[in-house]
Amino acid sequence: MPEEDLAREVQELRKALDAMKASFELVSQMAQSYLRLLNIYAEYGGLSIDVVIPEIKHDPIAREIVKVLFDLKRANVSQITRELKGRRGKASRNTVRAKLEELKELGVVREIPSDDRGKTYALSRDVVKKWLDLIGMPIRFEQAKDY
Repeated sequence: MPEEDLAREVQELRKALDAMKASFELVSQMAQSYLRLLNIYAEYGGLSIDVVIPEIKHDPIAREIVKVLFDLKRANVSQITRELKGRRGKASRNTVRAKLEELKELGVVREIPSDDRGKTYALSRDVVKKWLDLIGMPIRFEQAKDY
């Protein structure tokens, strides 16, 4: 009987050790992500979407549209324009439409099917994945229905 008790205790200790290893791996990943963020912050002076999409670095309207789409997940031209007016003080639907076409050509945004007659836009999965990788958040898109 003592051998059975000893074997059970060893098994319980192994389970506890495996759980501790998994926790340590998670903490280690988080620490690595944090250090990577600090390095990016030190190198670029901040964490901005243009680190992931350098093509929009000198285009404040395009950068703001990308930020709006990060916040809203998906939106049509009118919704984006309304949000830009709130953030920047002014915005034109024609300008937003033109910038969305440019961003679409760059592969930053994509047009998604919509029930109504208007066009709806969302960030491309590639951009979202790059951003999440940058900040150290691995995500599977099966879990994120918005993207």
